Amino acid sequence: MDCEKKLYAIREVSEITGVKPVTLRAWQRRYSLVQPQRTEKGHRLYTDQDVALIGEIQGWLNKGVPIGKVKAVLESNVSLDGVELVGVEQLEEVAKFLQALADLNKSKADAIVSTVLKEYPLDVVDSQFIQPSVKALSLVRFGLRSLQKGLMDAILSARLSAIIDAENKAARSGRCLFISSDSINDFGSRLWALKLSQLGMHMVIIDGVDDLSGLVEHSGLGAYQVLALYSSRPLGPTQTATIERIKHSFDGEVLLSDLIEH
Repeated sequence: MDCEKKLYAIREVSEITGVKPVTLRAWQRRYSLVQPQRTEKGHRLYTDQDVALIGEIQGWLNKGVPIGKVKAVLESNVSLDGVELVGVEQLEEVAKFLQALADLNKSKADAIVSTVLKEYPLDVVDSQFIQPSVKALSLVRFGLRSLQKGLMDAILSARLSAIIDAENKAARSGRCLFISSDSINDFGSRLWALKLSQLGMHMVIIDGVDDLSGLVEHSGLGAYQVLALYSSRPLGPTQTATIERIKHSFDGEVLLSDLIEH
């Protein structure tokens, strides 16, 4: 008799693949890409074959294939091996998003961000949507760039924060205190916080902290397993020295954003 196949709940699949549950649902409902089994109560159950298929989908997305065209590529039986980028290095939604920002059309820009965050894994959103948008805005005349960048920051920060709040409800891998030296509308901090959140940690975020000395030997840190420190700007020698003191007084893991580390 064959061994019973292992089945995974959607949250387990999300932890294994790094693809958000909302994205897995969108791939099923809108694109018919992954069709899991259902329990009597309607909960999705995925097989190892489903998990492998999700990995293949991620591979095609990383090579530039839009989510709407992945099913046709899968059905063509083309192998990922040896295939270079087959599409543009940015999502087609980038142009629409930039136009909405130029028109100061918040509702349209927000709807585009919402769709992209639902339909694509976070690494694809970052590399093929956010980074190309930031690069394009850097070429806009300064006065207009400030307006459009401000609108983009507000929309992305709000959307990413909402996802973090939703992820917190299912967190089961400890608590992370996330300290940012930037304002609440810095989407870079939220992007990194969401990546940590998807590791299963419950995120507690504090923004606008320009002096880290209060964290040294703070008794409240005992409630956290991870301390994440974020800054979009390199820190000075005083703050760098403070971080070293924090590391020595904190029993958990200290994570630093790229600009702090370097």
